[in-house]
Amino acid sequence: MTSTLQAVTVKIPLADLRRIPEPNRSEFIRSAVSEKLARQPACEWKPKTATGRKLVALRNKFIRSGGELLDSEGIAKELKQRRGGLA
Repeated sequence: MTSTLQAVTVKIPLADLRRIPEPNRSEFIRSAVSEKLARQPACEWKPKTATGRKLVALRNKFIRSGGELLDSEGIAKELKQRRGGLA
């Protein structure tokens, strides 16, 4: 089993739920969510400086290679781990 998956719970109308094929419901929902997210418009913000453009390019390269961006809790956890468990 893949450890990068996380279970989520959503409420949808029963009529819509019945339209999703039963045997592969999880895969269907995962692909539908991925498709929807792929159609999201890209951020329109553009950095003004060369350094900013370079950093955004590095960020996008990291994301394309399968990297996962961390939230503040994830950053704190990684820093603690890199420091040998010290706060």
